[in-house]
This record gives sequence, structure tokens and C-alpha cells, in this order.
Amino acid sequence: MKKLLLITLVLALGLFSLFAVDYSIREYRISFTIGNNAVHHVEETISVNFEGPHHGIVREIPVDYREYNGKTVAKISNLKCSADYSTSYDNGYMVMQIGDANKTVIGRVDYTISYDYDLGADFNDGYDELYLNLIGPHWECPIEFAVFSVRLPYVPQEQWRDYEAFIDHVLDNTYMTSGPYGSTRFNWDKGEVYLNEDDDGSLLIDGYMEDMGPYEGITIRIDLPEGWYVGARVPWDYTEIAKKINPIVCIILIALAMLIWIRYGRDNIPIVVARFQPPKGFSPLMVGYVADSTVDDKDVISMIFYWADEGLLKIEEKKNGKFEFTKLKDIEAYAIESGKDIPAFEVKLFNGFFHCNVDEKVTFKDLEKNKFYETIIETKSSTKNFFKGERALKDSNSRKKAGLVSLLSFIPMLLLTVTVALYENVDTFLALFHLGVGFALFIMNLMSFDSLFKTWHMRKTKILPSVIRFVIPVLAVFVLGFLESIIREANPDFIQLIFSVSCCTLMALFGAVTDKRTKYGDEVLEGILGYREFIDKVEIDQLKMMIESDPDFYYKVLSYAVVLGLEDKWAKKFKDIPIQQPDWLTGATVLDAYYWARLARRMNTSIPAASMPKSSISGSAGSHAGGGGFHSSGFSGGGFGGGGGHAW
Repeated sequence: MKKLLLITLVLALGLFSLFAVDYSIREYRISFTIGNNAVHHVEETISVNFEGPHHGIVREIPVDYREYNGKTVAKISNLKCSADYSTSYDNGYMVMQIGDANKTVIGRVDYTISYDYDLGADFNDGYDELYLNLIGPHWECPIEFAVFSVRLPYVPQEQWRDYEAFIDHVLDNTYMTSGPYGSTRFNWDKGEVYLNEDDDGSLLIDGYMEDMGPYEGITIRIDLPEGWYVGARVPWDYTEIAKKINPIVCIILIALAMLIWIRYGRDNIPIVVARFQPPKGFSPLMVGYVADSTVDDKDVISMIFYWADEGLLKIEEKKNGKFEFTKLKDIEAYAIESGKDIPAFEVKLFNGFFHCNVDEKVTFKDLEKNKFYETIIETKSSTKNFFKGERALKDSNSRKKAGLVSLLSFIPMLLLTVTVALYENVDTFLALFHLGVGFALFIMNLMSFDSLFKTWHMRKTKILPSVIRFVIPVLAVFVLGFLESIIREANPDFIQLIFSVSCCTLMALFGAVTDKRTKYGDEVLEGILGYREFIDKVEIDQLKMMIESDPDFYYKVLSYAVVLGLEDKWAKKFKDIPIQQPDWLTGATVLDAYYWARLARRMNTSIPAASMPKSSISGSAGSHAGGGGFHSSGFSGGGFGGGGGHAW
């Protein structure tokens, strides 16, 4: 037990020594000369004692205070240092790296820094504020002794009848705090504050603090009369200019999009005539892709019914709702026998499904073992690649123009953010969030209109789907208006907002309709629309005659009805027409035509899920000195300036 305690103690001491800093600040002297124009001159002398070798120190001075009042961004100028240094800006801080990377120092080293600290105009109502962190609470080492001095010039004000009234005001409205960030009292046990008069009439608020621990600071706050700051820097604002440019650019973009559509993107209106057969050489998989420019799981799985009807396989339904598939022929042999030109990707799909010989069975476990889902994914890509070159469905030139118009549809959203956020002290996060919402609208517009027009000719009704597409822009107007009110702290300009959102939406619409079909694409689409018209509108009497001449006619159409989304309607037509059960289905008794629609839906979900590896689908105030009455208000580290630093 004693050994265990000893080991624990040694480890604890080791960890402590590992994370303990090997340097301290012996003395920290800082002087602030307050500027009536809100530009303050700062001088710091930092005496550091390095117990181990270091290159120097890093001084971090905050410049971004937009979290404090949404507007203030400080500027640092006339920066000087007694040693070599470099500067960079990171996360709202100006970072000074002082020292030489090729040299190390040890022992006591003094660093003197001076700079002008421009805080800009004061935005408080009813008063001007001096709120400064004399020493920021972000030094990771202790400070043995800190000395500070704040020089406040005498500026005549209506509130001050004379110089004595000025002194009284400062005494009554000056607040000191010290300690870790958030502290609300000044530690008078370790420090003092004095009020002195300089020869030029300025007041000097001097003081010191001993034995400051790591991450402790000193803060002063003085409430000054409204208008004490004169000629302070006011943030620039170009939003008014942007608001004038925005509608002009939007109008030009809309006109350009319309001209591109007229010149390159207007499609021929398809002539739809009912046809009893799909386009020659087109399998259900190919028809499903052309119908909506997408290869879905149901497009791929529909091939099982197609192959079964062609005599390539047999389906056996098991009691547990699963299926077994028996391979009856090799697809290569079938292609030679039938004289059909079967695309290579369909051959690969069939062979990916059947990793076995003729007359052997495939179960769901086999599909998982053989990674059939990878074959499904590859088939989706191969089907799209099949329709290229002379079989391209879309004109390549119009596709480029459509992409250009779609890309340009983001410009109105970008301009809208500019009209809202193009001024100096805007909150960067809110501006980027505003732009992000605009970008989301841009993406959703493209996706919604693209999906609308991909299936435009396959839809029974076009009014409701079209109206739904405009719900997103309406919601975007309210969300973007809310963000604008936060960013600008004023009521949003809804006219500008609605105009920009409408322009983005209209441009996205033009981008979708500019994607023109080729002559081949027109012919194929007309053939598929004609076949769909037949499946959808064929009369019962006509169907009866077709069934009499071909008892398997129902099954020949079934796989095509599935990919066209008409399986229920196709089954309904056979409600009163008896159909015989095909010889390629066993293990089930078919009572009605709706069985096939249900079977298709089950296979569309069960086969992809069964073929996927299981791991990929499972989830699991105090006294005063020198006659001055200083109080505690605000909190340590809550003002401007200060910051901190560390050795390097």
C-alpha cells in the first residue's frame, strides 16, 4: 500500500512539473494615455525571468470586441518593441511573437512595447465609456509586481463647472476590479490606487498590485459624459451603395438567363402517342433512368421480374418473407440465343446477382456474402455512363450553359449579404451565417427545380409540385429578414430581400429548364411517354384481348410499370381479369394482381438491404487611497485591451 502511494505521489509530482511554467513576470509596468478621440497610447515594460531557455514571449492583444457591443473593432498602429518581433492576427487577437527563433534567452529579460490603440466611436446611450483591461487576465504565469498608470486629460464639459467638478466626477464614476476573469472587486489587500494631478491638468490614476497569480488581471472603468469622445473613428458602411447596385445586377442576370434559355435551352414539346412496347432494346432499368434521370434501387431490382419473364431465373418465396432465386440460364448464352444486344452493365448486374452455376440457388445470405450492393452501386453509375456520346440524352452545350446559369443564381444571395453586412464592425459570424442561409437557399433552389423538371413529363399534375417549390424561398425571406434585423440592429429591407430571393429563385428555374434534350433524347422520351400512356390509359376490353393472345402479358409489362411508378394502377386494371400464375414463381399462391405490386415493393427494399454488409446498416469595491473614492463595478477582464501572453 505504501509503495502504491509513493508511486502515485511521484507520478503526480511528475505531471505537475510537466505542466508547470518555468518562467514568471518579475515586474509589469503599463501606462495608458487616454485620447479624447478614443485613440489611446499604450506603453508596457514586461520584465520576465526565464528559469529555462526560451526564445522570448508572445504578447496577445485583443482587437475584436463585437461580442461586447456588436460594433467595436480596435486598430493598432505605431507598434514598437525593444526586441525583434513579428505580428499576425488570430481569432480576434493581434499576436506579437517577440524574440529570435535562432536564439534562446535565460534569466531576466526586459521587453518594452508601445502602440496606439484606436477603439473608435463609443456606442453607449447617454454616456461615453472608458473600459480598459490594464493587465489582461490571460497571462499563464504569475506576476510578482504590477504598476499601472492611466492619464486622463481634462476636457471641459457642461457637466463640469470647473476642474474640481471634473475631479469629483472621476472619483464618483471610476471603478476598479482585479483577479481572475469575472471578478467584481479590487483586492485592496494586495494593491493600492492613487489619484494625482499632472502639471498639464490631466488626472493620473496610478496604482500597483502584488503577487498576481496566473490568469489574473486588473481592469478600470470610467463613465464619462456623452460626447466626451470627439472625432473618434466611425465604422465605414458601404451597404447603401450595394443596395443600389444589387437590383441592377439582378435584372442583368435575369435577362442573361432568359437569353441563354431562348438561344440554347428551349426543348421541343414531346408528341405523346400511346405505344404497346417500350423503345426498342430498352430494359426496365434503362427506361427507369430516362424517365427521371436517376437510377433508383427499384430501377435495378425491377430487372429481376424482367429476367424472370425472359426465362433466366425462378423465384421461390419462403415462409419467413425471404426469397431464393434459381439461375436457369447464363445471360451470355441467352444473348446469343435471343439475338439481343444486352449492354455490358446489365450482363455484369446479372452475374453480380448470380455468383453460381445454372440450376443453383442464391439466397439473401449469398447476396450479402457476394457484396451485391456494390454491384447495385456500380450499375447505377454504369447506366448513366451508357447514355453518352451518340446516346447522350442531353445536349452538352446546353448543359454547360445550364450550369453557368445555375452558378450565377448564387450571385443575388451573395449581393444580399453584401447589402446587409458590408460595413466595418459587422459580426463576422452573423454575416457568414447570413451568407450560409443564402447558400442553402441557392442549393435547395437548384435541387428542387432540378427534381421538378427531371420528372416534369412523368407527372400527372404539375401545379402542386410547382407551388411547393416556392415554399423554400418564402421561408428564406423570413429567416434572412430575421438575421438582417440582428446584424443591422434595425428593421430589415423586405423590398430588397424579396427582390434578391426572387432573382435567385428565377435564375435557378432558368438553370433547370436550360438543360436541353438531344434529338436522340427527344425520340427516347417520346417512346417512353407513349408506353407510359398505354400502361396508364389502356382500356379493359383491349387488355382482355391482349391477355387472350399472350397469357403472360401482365408480367411482360410489370417491370416497366414498376419503374414508371404505375404498378398499382397496372394491377388495378386486372382487378376483374383473371391472370395465371407464372411458372417462374413458386412457394406462394397469387390471389390477385395486387400481389405483384406488393411483391415489387418488398423486393425493392429487402434485396438492397439484405445485400448490404450488416455493419453498414446497424447503429447503434473597497477602501480608497489618496483621497480618491474608487468602487467595484464591471468585472476583471471585461473591458477593452489587456489580453495576455506566454513564453515560447
